[in-house]
Amino acid sequence: MAIKISKLSLILFLALLLRSWQIAKLPSLNPDEAALGYNAYSLIQTGKDEHGASWPLHFMSFGDYKPGGYVYLALPFVKILGLTPLAVRLPNLIFSVLTIYVLYRLVFLLTTNYLLSYLAAFVLAVNPWHLQFSRGAWESSTALFFILLGIYWLYLYLINNQKKYIYLFPLPLVVALSIYHSARIIAPVLLLIILFLNFKKLFNKEFLIAVIIGLILVTPVGISFLKNGGTTRFGGVGLTADKGPLSRSEELLNQHANTFIVNRLLHNRRVLYAFSWVEKYTSHFNLNFLFITGDEVPRSKNPDMGQLYLIELPFLLLGILMLLKSKNIHLKQFTFSFLIIAPLASSLTFQAPSALRALPMVIPLSIFVALGLQQIITFSQKYNLIKLFIYSLLTISYLFSMSYYLDSYYVHAPKRYSFAWNSGFSDIVPYIESQKNNYQNIYLTDKYDQPYILYLFYSRYLPSKIQSQIKLTPPDKFGFSTVRQIDNIHFGISESISPNSLIIDAADFEKTGQSFRIYTN
Repeated sequence: MAIKISKLSLILFLALLLRSWQIAKLPSLNPDEAALGYNAYSLIQTGKDEHGASWPLHFMSFGDYKPGGYVYLALPFVKILGLTPLAVRLPNLIFSVLTIYVLYRLVFLLTTNYLLSYLAAFVLAVNPWHLQFSRGAWESSTALFFILLGIYWLYLYLINNQKKYIYLFPLPLVVALSIYHSARIIAPVLLLIILFLNFKKLFNKEFLIAVIIGLILVTPVGISFLKNGGTTRFGGVGLTADKGPLSRSEELLNQHANTFIVNRLLHNRRVLYAFSWVEKYTSHFNLNFLFITGDEVPRSKNPDMGQLYLIELPFLLLGILMLLKSKNIHLKQFTFSFLIIAPLASSLTFQAPSALRALPMVIPLSIFVALGLQQIITFSQKYNLIKLFIYSLLTISYLFSMSYYLDSYYVHAPKRYSFAWNSGFSDIVPYIESQKNNYQNIYLTDKYDQPYILYLFYSRYLPSKIQSQIKLTPPDKFGFSTVRQIDNIHFGISESISPNSLIIDAADFEKTGQSFRIYTN
C-alpha cells in the first residue's frame, strides 16, 4: 500500500532535519544555555535555583533576572536525559518546528491559499535567521512560537467565529511573557493593534472575559518581575544605558557661549535619545543587516551572511508590493502590524540591530518572501517552458544558498568566532576536575563569558553545595554580575598567583588549533 506524504510533512521534516542535525555535538553551550540547564538541574535536585530561591518565576542569572519559563520547559528533558546540551536545547528545537506548522495554519486561515501557506512554511523552515536561534536554547525562539500560537487562536475567533479560542488565546501569550523579556513588549503591543483594527468584532463580553483571564494569569509574572529586580535587565541594556547621546548633548551645549533655552531645547538629551531610538529602530530594515552583514554579535551570526538569503531580496520586495495591492484585509493587517512591532523591543536597547531580540521579524518577512515566490510560480504555470526554467532556477538557488549557510555555520563560524562558541570548554572542565586536588589554586581565564556557569554545568556540580557558597560580584555598567570563585577555582587570572597553582589561559584558537593554554606556577 502506497504511503501518501503531504507537502507540509516534507517541509516539517526538512525543518526538523536542519535544526536537529548535530545539536548535541555543537561546540560548548553559551552561558545563557548553561544557566537555563543548570537551574533546571538544581530545581530537580533541591527544589531551589543556584542561588537558593525556591521555584522562582525569575532566575537571578548573572544578576539580570531571567524569566523562568524556559527553565521549567527544560526541566522534564533534563530529568529524563540528564544535564546535557541536548536536554537543554530540545524544547526550543521542538517549538521552533511547531512555529513553522502554526505559521502554515495561520497563513491558510488568513488566505485559504494552499500554495502561499506551503511557501510561507518552507521559507521559514530554511530561513537562516530562524535556524540560527532554533538549534540552541534560545528563549526568543520559543517565545515566538507562543506569540504566534496566541495570535492564531485569536484569528480563529475573528475569522471563523470559533468562540472557544477567544478564551484560549491569552494562555500562550502569557507563557510567552514568562519566557523572554522582549515578548513583554511585542505581544501586548501587537494585541493592542489587532484589537484597534478589529474593534467592532472584539468589543464584546467574550473578549473582555478573555482579557481578564489573561491579566489574572500574568499577575504572578508581573509581581515577580517588579519584586525580584527584573527591571535591572532593561537598566543594563536599555536605550539609556548608551551614554553616547548624553555625552553628545553635553558637547553641543558646551560649544555655545550661552545657556539660552533655545539651545537647551535643540540639544536636549531627550531629543538625542529619540533620534538614537529612530536610528536603532530603522537599522533593522537596513538591507545590509538583512542580506549582507547580519548581526554584529558573533554568537548571533555567521561569517559573510545576512539574516536572510540574498536570493530572497527580489521576492521580498515583490511580496511587499503584492500585499500593498491585496484586498485581503486580515493578511495585510497582521503582516504589516507584525513587521512594525517586531523590532520594537530590540530598538529600545543600545545593542541594535539585534537579531536575537528582533527574531519575530522572520514571521512577516517569510510571508513577504512567500508572496513574491507565489507570484513568480503562479505566473510561470501559464507557460510550460518558463515553468521548467523558473522551478529549476529556484531549486538551484535555494540549494546553493542553504549549502553556503550550512558551510558557514558548521565549518567557518566555529573557527572565526571560537570564543563566541566557547570552543573547548566541554573538554577543559573534566581536566580541571581531575586536577582540583593536585593544586592549591586553579585559575581559569574569564575571557570566556561567565565561565563559572559553564564550569557548574559541565562538572554537574552539586546544587546543594553551590547554593551555600555562591557569591555574585557587584553589577557592571551593563547590570551583569559574575562569580569569581568556586572551591579553589578562580575565574579570572590574577596578577599575583600563589605557588602550586594551575593556570588555564585563553589561547589563540585560529593560530594554535587549541582553545586553552595550560601551565603551572
